[in-house]
Order: sequence, then C-alpha cells, then structure tokens
Amino acid sequence: MKLLIAPSVLVLVFCVAGLPLPAEESLKHVDLITVLKLAGANHEDIALAEARRREELAKSVQAWQRFWPSLSLGAGYRGHEGQVQDIAGAVFNASKQQYTVGTSVLVDWAPGTLWYGALAAKQRARAAQRLTEKAKRDVLTQAACLYYDLLAQEATVAIAQEDLRNLENYESQVNAAQQSGARLRADVLRVRSQLSRWRVELRQLQEQRSLAAAALTEALRLPSETGLAAAKADLLPLELIPLDTSVPSLVREAQQRRPEVEAAGALQEEARARLDEARKGPWMPGLQAGYGMGGLGGGIGRQWGNFSGSQDFFLGLGWRLGPGGLGDRQRILVEEARRDVADLQSQSLRSAIGREVVDAIFRARSARDQLQLQREAGTAAREWMDLAREGQNSGVSLVLEYLMAQDELSRARRGEVHSVAAFNKAQQQLKRALGR
Repeated sequence: MKLLIAPSVLVLVFCVAGLPLPAEESLKHVDLITVLKLAGANHEDIALAEARRREELAKSVQAWQRFWPSLSLGAGYRGHEGQVQDIAGAVFNASKQQYTVGTSVLVDWAPGTLWYGALAAKQRARAAQRLTEKAKRDVLTQAACLYYDLLAQEATVAIAQEDLRNLENYESQVNAAQQSGARLRADVLRVRSQLSRWRVELRQLQEQRSLAAAALTEALRLPSETGLAAAKADLLPLELIPLDTSVPSLVREAQQRRPEVEAAGALQEEARARLDEARKGPWMPGLQAGYGMGGLGGGIGRQWGNFSGSQDFFLGLGWRLGPGGLGDRQRILVEEARRDVADLQSQSLRSAIGREVVDAIFRARSARDQLQLQREAGTAAREWMDLAREGQNSGVSLVLEYLMAQDELSRARRGEVHSVAAFNKAQQQLKRALGR
C-alpha cells in the first residue's frame, strides 16, 4: 500500500517551519543527508572496523609473501689462534684467518602450512571487509533514527507552542466575557487550569527535544556544545521498502545480502582451510634450499691474500612427524571442532537475521497502520474543533467542550508527527535488516 502525504501533514510542516525554536540562531540545522554523511565520517566504530580490515588485509598479503625466498648480502671475518683439530682427529697448533664477501638466497618452505595459511588469511581479510560494511550500516541506521527522534520532538514543541498561544487568546476572550457577565468564573478557571497544564507539558517537551538533540550530537561525534536542529521538510512519510512484499522473499533476500552472512561464510572457508592444513599439509614435504656466491680470502697467520670466488648451494626435502606434522590426530580434531563451530554460528546467524527481518517488517506495517489511524483521528479532531469554534461564536458551546476539543486536536497532531517519525524509523531499520 502506497502512503500518501495527507494535506494535514503538509499544513503541519509549513506551520512548524514558521515557528522558530528558542535561540535558533545558535542552532546548526541539518537534514538527513548531512546527518548520514557526518555519521559515516566521525564515528569510531567505523574507524575501528576499518582498522581491523586493514590489519587483516596486511596479514593476508604477508601470508602470501612468505613464499618469497630471502636474500642476504654481507661480509664476514673469522680468525683463530691456538689448538685446532682436523678431520682425521689430529690436534695441532694453528694461526689462521679468513674473510668473506657475498650474497645468498635461502628458501625454507613448508608448502602445506604456507598455502593453507595464506588461504585462511585471505578469508579473514574478506570477513573483516564485510564486517566493516556492517559497522557502517549500523551507525548510519542509528543516526537516521536519532534524527527522526529529534525531528519529531521539534515538531511536537512547535505544535505545543502554537496551541498554547491559541489557548492564551481564548483565555482573554473568556475572561472578557466573564467580566461582562456572559461567562461564569468557573469557565475562566477551567481555561487557566488547562493553560497551566499545557505550560508544564511544553517545558517537558522542550526538555525532550534538548535530550534528542544531545543524543544525535553524541552519535555524530560532534562537540557536545553543538546545537542541532532538524530540517522540518523531512517530516514526511518515506517509504523505502514496499511493505506488501512477501515475508519469505524478504528473509531470503536478507540472508543473501547481509554483510554478516558473507563474513560468516568467509570464516567458514577459513575454518575449512585450517582443517585442510591439518589433514593435507603434513603430507607435503618441507623444502630447504640455498645458494650463496661471493669471495673467500685469508690464510695462515696474517695472510690477507688468496682471495677468489666461492659458491655454496644445498637442497633438502623432509617431513615432520609428531605434533604439528604427520600423525598429529589431535590437531585434526581441534580443526574439525572449529569448522563445526563456524558452521553452527553461520546457521544461527541466518536464523537471527530471519527473525530480525520478520520483526522489522511487522513493525513497519504496524507503523504504517498506526499512521493511517492517527490521520483518521486527526480528521475527526479537526472537525470536532471546527464545531466547537462555531458553537463558541454562536454562544451555544460550553467552555469545557471547547477545551476538550482543543486538547484532542493537540494530541492528534502530536500523535501524527510521532507516527510519521516512527514509520520512517521502521523503514530505515527494515532497510538495514535487508542489507540494502
């Protein structure tokens, strides 16, 4: 069902726009787009998620870089004075020295550990990226809802101020009529009693508006002394998601689009890569290889000559047995348990998302229906108020009936404002629940 903007809401918007807030020159007016930009720029939750994403991305790159051989370049000196033993076992006195200059390339690979470890690091980086997107959506949704709270409170204050002025004018009329004998003293007291009650309510509403502005300021991470005021043109129902769409289709969409689901899937892939590392990695032999080239010189005593080229190279394969290698059954059991945990967490997340979507769609539909009912109540209250004014002009209507009609109209107008805000908040929350 498409929501139509009621004429009463438009009248309310223009009426509110004409009523300045106290100390309006000191307020910073923001609209919804500005709020969303500020929320995405300053919030530390987004910055923290982004930092974790960069950390996991760097770890992933680092994991793949472990396949690169290491290169060393240097020079060395070694000297000896005194007894030494040769290969055959003879011991004799010797004085010698040597110096080397050169470079070497070394390879120390455990392919199973390196390959599967790099795959697991890649999946962790992918999960961190998706969780960063989730953090952004959560912050933006929170900021939008707080903005609508402030918008509703400002409009409610403006309505209360307008109603209070109307009642003050009516008090003057009743007081003049009482002095001329056309009204009773009790009528004046009834009006004054309602005036006092509305003044108290107005002060309470102003307090709530200030608290709503402070909450939005804190959510946007602005200085606490910053005064915020909402753009009153945003006080219109905003339908972001068609509410007549079937619930099962919305649940399926959310389970496919939500960044948390993709992050959980990446963590499942990481767990499987770790399990493959435990099962298959030990069967892949470790490789050690090296090649060095340079020059070697020296000799007996203090000889520095005899410098010439020198090369060394080696190659070896090996398997590890025991803990961390072949035959480590407990490591496999640990990784199997971690895989099962990741799978169960993913299933639990999908169920929670389904429930969240169902709750969000029902709240949005309820908010839509309540808005329609508030509009109907507002229409009836306005008609009642018109009849009460006609009765006052003809001298037929009682003061009490006029006050009741005015009170009902004020409540209807405030209720309509809060229903619009509640509907827009429900739409924002449904949008987040769907991952849009």
